[in-house]
Amino acid sequence: MQVVPVHLTLMTGGGGTPSEGQVHVLVDALWAHAAPEVALEHVRAWAGTSRVEVVLFVRATGTDTAYVKAQRLLAAVLASGGTGVHGYSATLTADG
Repeated sequence: MQVVPVHLTLMTGGGGTPSEGQVHVLVDALWAHAAPEVALEHVRAWAGTSRVEVVLFVRATGTDTAYVKAQRLLAAVLASGGTGVHGYSATLTADG
C-alpha cells in the first residue's frame, strides 16, 4: 500500500471566492463521509476564485484504486446535500 494524492477541484455554482469557513466545512464533510475502506490519510484544501482546491491523500494499492476511492467519497459528500457542499460540482485530476 502507498499513500496516493488525488486532486479535486470543487467549482462553486454562484461564482465568487469561497471563504475559509466554507473550505473548513467541506473538509469536515469529507472526513465525516470517509468510511474506513476509503483509507483517507490526510486532506489539504484552499480557496481559489470560484472554487475550492482539495488534495486527498488516500492509502491504496495504486493510483487507479485511490481515484475510485476518492470518487466514491466525493459522490457521498455531494449527495449528502449538506449546506456546506450544496452548489458545488467537482472534477478529479491526475497529479503528476
